[in-house]
Amino acid sequence: MKPTKPFFCFILLLLSVTSHAQFDGVKQWMQERKAKKEAKIAAGEPFLSILAGPGYTPENGLLLGGGFLYTFKTNKADSLIQRSSVPINMFISTKGNFQIGTALQSFWWQDKVRINAKLRYSNAEDQYFGVGYDNAVNTIQSDSTTTYNRKLIAFTPNVLTRVAKDFYLGVGVDLNYTKVTSLNPVMAQDPEYLKYGPENFNSGLMFSLHYDSRDVTVNAWSGWFAKFLTGFYGNYLGSDNDYQVYEFDIRKYIQIYRPGNIMALKLYGRITQGDTPYEQLTALGGTNALRGYIMGQYRDEAGLYFISEWRHTFLKRDDTLSKHGITLWVASGTIAPKLSDMTRWIPNGGIGYRFEVQPRMNVRIDFGLGKESSGLYFNFTEAF
Repeated sequence: MKPTKPFFCFILLLLSVTSHAQFDGVKQWMQERKAKKEAKIAAGEPFLSILAGPGYTPENGLLLGGGFLYTFKTNKADSLIQRSSVPINMFISTKGNFQIGTALQSFWWQDKVRINAKLRYSNAEDQYFGVGYDNAVNTIQSDSTTTYNRKLIAFTPNVLTRVAKDFYLGVGVDLNYTKVTSLNPVMAQDPEYLKYGPENFNSGLMFSLHYDSRDVTVNAWSGWFAKFLTGFYGNYLGSDNDYQVYEFDIRKYIQIYRPGNIMALKLYGRITQGDTPYEQLTALGGTNALRGYIMGQYRDEAGLYFISEWRHTFLKRDDTLSKHGITLWVASGTIAPKLSDMTRWIPNGGIGYRFEVQPRMNVRIDFGLGKESSGLYFNFTEAF
């Protein structure tokens, strides 16, 4: 017997009802999960978000990235204290590169004390163009000129103590270890590499002054942030090298017309003095600075960059903020042996997508463009 037309209609209707039921089930599950998340966060309970996706960076190539965002309150009874956060990001790339890192931001005792820490491990193929602007633009990237392999471990904890309204004094430690496991012929003749060799351990004490009037540190909509830091590295601390670091980071956040429509500005500078190994010089590029440039292609004793970034969160039909947003930025930076020699600047710009995984905490996907360079970045929290 041949199937009849009503039979086919019944099958199509059954499939439609089944698909609709499945869709309703998924939608209901998502709504229930959202309600549970909002209730836990409102009660000050810890919450974990998980996300994964593809990416591309100039130094790593195609990669699969993933991460966790764990947030908590150090005092659930304090409605004013910010939620502390521990984003953990990791990736593995088609080049065999692997990296995992985290950046704790925590707030204690009515925000009188802040305990922060960064930890990063990578085993990766990297690019070294030499030191200075001329090497950055004239060295051709290839396996025989710039590519090398290295292991890196870096741990930077610091404690901030509030000394006046919005002012904090900080003290911290910087421990970093680098080991080159294979190098290219050009690098083997580079004077900076030969001076410091394939293996370096650096340890330093850091002292800083912070001014922070931001409403939310991980995704500010208003306020100022300014940091002035000095770091001292030497044999007396077990370091292989003796040098000093001077750094400033100034940011301004301006709300335009409504919440979620923000202009973010950043001016950053860093200067090193003494016997600074090549991997500790000031470098431009990477996921948080001039996105789109190979991290470390531009490196020297002194570096400076400026970013202007527009962050726009879309509205729902009822004019409340949605979870989706976009970002546009323009930037420029430079390197030189010292600040007075800074005359040549490199351009930078890009576009990004934002999705809110927890209140005022986004996952970001950024596409950055540089001078003959580009990159796609996948990460938790804003670049600055």
